[in-house]
Amino acid sequence: MKIREFTAADQTDITRLQDAFMAEFFPEFTSDPRQYQWNADIYQIDASYLKNGGKFWVAEVKHDIVGFGGFRLLDADSAEIKRVRIASAHRGKGLGTSIIRHIESYCRATKIKAIKVDTDGRFEAAISMFTNLGYVFQRSASATKNNIVYTDNYYEKLL
Repeated sequence: MKIREFTAADQTDITRLQDAFMAEFFPEFTSDPRQYQWNADIYQIDASYLKNGGKFWVAEVKHDIVGFGGFRLLDADSAEIKRVRIASAHRGKGLGTSIIRHIESYCRATKIKAIKVDTDGRFEAAISMFTNLGYVFQRSASATKNNIVYTDNYYEKLL
């Protein structure tokens, strides 16, 4: 597995992985045109991450993009991890952890002091991963859409 910086040529594969993620975990929104507004950052990596001091990486296995993740700066001292996705066939192999460690390493090198992340309360593997990597639970927030309750859990790690 290789982690490298995102390039514009990766956008089609990023979109494919995001669409597969939405179909798997949020099928109720796959035909909702608002999903492209809610997820606009994933379709505009350069503008949403790179031009604002953030970074975005892809994970490759045998030259195929099987995962990605990035961060956005919140201010000079803190960053927010966003959009860590791993293709279903490659989950459970440590790729998500490798991407998070890569992000953390970059943030430490650039003197960022804290990283924040949020994840859906149903994503037990992600919650376990962040907890095992030293992220501390801060709070949760719930919202109801289409009679379904969605809970986001918020975590932070001081570097």
